[in-house]
Amino acid sequence: MRPVVIKVGGASVAGGALEDLPGALPGGARVVVVHGGGRQLTRMLDSLGIPTRFHEGLRVTDERTLEVAEMVFAGGVNKELARGLLALGVPAAGISGTDGPVLRVEPVPGLGRVGRVVGVESRLLEALWSGGFVPVVAPLGLGPQGAYNVNADDAAAALAVALGAESLLLLTDVDGLLRDGEPVPALTPEECERYVASGVASGGMAPKLRAAAEAARGGVPARIINGGRKGALAGALAGRKVGTLVQEGALA
Repeated sequence: MRPVVIKVGGASVAGGALEDLPGALPGGARVVVVHGGGRQLTRMLDSLGIPTRFHEGLRVTDERTLEVAEMVFAGGVNKELARGLLALGVPAAGISGTDGPVLRVEPVPGLGRVGRVVGVESRLLEALWSGGFVPVVAPLGLGPQGAYNVNADDAAAALAVALGAESLLLLTDVDGLLRDGEPVPALTPEECERYVASGVASGGMAPKLRAAAEAARGGVPARIINGGRKGALAGALAGRKVGTLVQEGALA
C-alpha cells in the first residue's frame, strides 16, 4: 500500500481536521503527517524581540531565528500535534526532519539557514511504520552547517515524491485555490505557476500551489483542502472531489 502524506498548519489543527483520520484509513495504512508552525514561530520571535522578515513567502532565517524555530517546530508544535493524534487514537511519534536524517537539504541563497530538500532518507519512517506508528515530521532538515528551516509545504512535497506516495494532501484554512469565491476544481502544474505569477495565488497559497505542482510533476497527485471543514480530509482520502486537485492532465 502506497503511503499518504498529509501537511497540516496551525489553523488546520485548530479546525479539527485530523479528527477524520482514525476512521478514514484502512488498517496498516502508511501515513506521514508534516506540520508547519509559522504563526507560532512569529509569536515567539515577537515575544523575544527578534524581527521577522520574509522573501517571496519564505522566512529569512538567521542563527537566532533558527534556534527559536527548532524549539518551536521540533518542540512545542510537534509534540502538541503528536499528543493530539494520540488522543484521537492515532499512535503518533513526533520527529524532526533532522532525525535519521529524514530530510537532507542544501542552503537557499540569500535566506540564511533556510534549506531546500535535496534528499529523503526513509529508514526512520519505515521503522516507525513497522512499529505501527504515524510519523509526525517537523519542518527542519540537515545541511552542511547543521539544522535548516524548511518550508513545510516543500518538505511535504519532497517526501511525497520520494516515497512514491498515493497522494499529497495540503490542509489550509480555505476551500482550495479560490477564483471568484469558488474553489478551482483542478489544475495542471503549469496552471499553478500561472496563478502564482499573476498574483491570484498570493500569501500562503503561493507556496502551497508550488509544492502541489512539484508533487504532481513527480507523479503524486496533490489536493489543497480546507482543514477547518469537518469531513474534508475524510472525503479527500476516500477519493471524493474536494478542494483543488493538482496533477498532470488536471482531471478533477
